[in-house]
Amino acid sequence: MSSSILKLREFISKKKRDQVKLEPVDDIADATELRVGDEVFGLDEPTQFVTEDKASGESTDHLLRTVYHCLVCQALSTTDYVSQCESKKIPIISFLERTELISWLTGSSSTCQYVTGKTSAKSSEPEPKKRKVEDPFLAEILANERNLIDHNRALRGGKPIDFSSVAKDCENKIIRPLKQQQRKQTAVVKTPSSADRHKRKDPIIILSPAASALMTMANIKDFLELGKFVDPTQVQVSSNNMLILQRKSQRFGKEVKFLVVDNVEKFFTKPEYWDRVVAVFTTGQKWQFKSFKYPDPNVLFQKVKGFYVHYAGDTVPATVKQWNVQVVEIDRNKRFKDRQTSEFVMDSLEKSMSSKGFGR
Repeated sequence: MSSSILKLREFISKKKRDQVKLEPVDDIADATELRVGDEVFGLDEPTQFVTEDKASGESTDHLLRTVYHCLVCQALSTTDYVSQCESKKIPIISFLERTELISWLTGSSSTCQYVTGKTSAKSSEPEPKKRKVEDPFLAEILANERNLIDHNRALRGGKPIDFSSVAKDCENKIIRPLKQQQRKQTAVVKTPSSADRHKRKDPIIILSPAASALMTMANIKDFLELGKFVDPTQVQVSSNNMLILQRKSQRFGKEVKFLVVDNVEKFFTKPEYWDRVVAVFTTGQKWQFKSFKYPDPNVLFQKVKGFYVHYAGDTVPATVKQWNVQVVEIDRNKRFKDRQTSEFVMDSLEKSMSSKGFGR
């Protein structure tokens, strides 16, 4: 049994999560070690948390990186968890396996059928206490007694049961008809607006994947959060296709979280994601919009806020002037202006969001 997963369970179940940290960086995709108290474990070491692919019959001994990422994402929905795994290139654990693992790590469950090794049983299932007897004959009988099963195993059953078919039947026969009925009733009373949907979900900003773009996944976070612009040619190209921005908004009186992407084909797996888009950064090239819900920029920028960012003194393309986009100038050398420019962009964006009902 890997000592790393046992140590992790010990600290998590005892509410010592603040003593569990990634090293040397706080990003699961780039970190190499996990510090648990005074001990340090490699994130790429196996944990003996073993799952089996029912289609191929192959077993996988998951790494500590996969197990810890599952724990970090315990509050996320299945869709968001899968998106996180794909963006960070971490193996995905199925819903049932993930639920049982988290229950075991947090101490809600004393056993986990997917954690192999005798140490697991010893650490989670104390030996039953022997009764003190005076009768020597009875003592001899009890000395040869063997504990074949305890109450936990008896309640669990002799083999794992797959309830996925039951869940699918519930989805088809109960949940889906209810959702369809609710949609029909809502459509009669009031058609849901994009503003209503924005209240429930984090707004999305789309960047241009063009090489000439001044706003990229590598520098957009510093620019919009800190008011600091760095030329994209002077920073390392980011491998992430999705990141999260957080800003304290005086207009809305709360902290607003934005989801930023530059690849709509990969992440826009559901039509409703387009209803959450509040801004699009463009370089003036129409090919950027070929996979969009509204590929015509004249239609697109009537529905969402558009930005064209360029260096002061550079010529603005004629196509951009024809679109309903906000032209933003970045000074090449005067970095003290970056904060003012960043606030101008966010103020323009928040005005657009407010006009569409966000924050009401």
